[in-house]
Amino acid sequence: MRVLKAFTYLEMIFVLGIISILLFIQTQFLHGDINENQMHQHKLKNIIAHFTYLKSQAIRNQHYVSVIFDKYSNKIKIMELEHRHPPIELGQESYIHPRTNLNYVSFDKRGHINKFGSFYISIQNKLYRIIFHIEKGRMRFEKVKM
Repeated sequence: MRVLKAFTYLEMIFVLGIISILLFIQTQFLHGDINENQMHQHKLKNIIAHFTYLKSQAIRNQHYVSVIFDKYSNKIKIMELEHRHPPIELGQESYIHPRTNLNYVSFDKRGHINKFGSFYISIQNKLYRIIFHIEKGRMRFEKVKM
């Protein structure tokens, strides 16, 4: 009778257990990173939704609405002639980054933006840029590599 060298059942279970633990740790790490990115995207989409609302207010009321960006601030100020708006809160660990090249943006009575430019927002040490386009008041965001 020949004796073949092979792994025992116990050794196989041990190796599979180690591989399972490593895979579990890896998926938990990736899952946490995905949730953080989704949270940041949600926050940025919420800010753009605020801007879209302000644009619609400018169209409805037929006058300018201005949005003011103060560097290092965690609030975005809103100026309108007839209404007082509370500032847009960016939340904890979020602020307007000094790379911002706009001090303010105004929406006119047709909803157009008066300037092309972008403002940078830092969220938990990750940098994002919200870009304002002149034509038809469009806005978008993108992640900036530091």
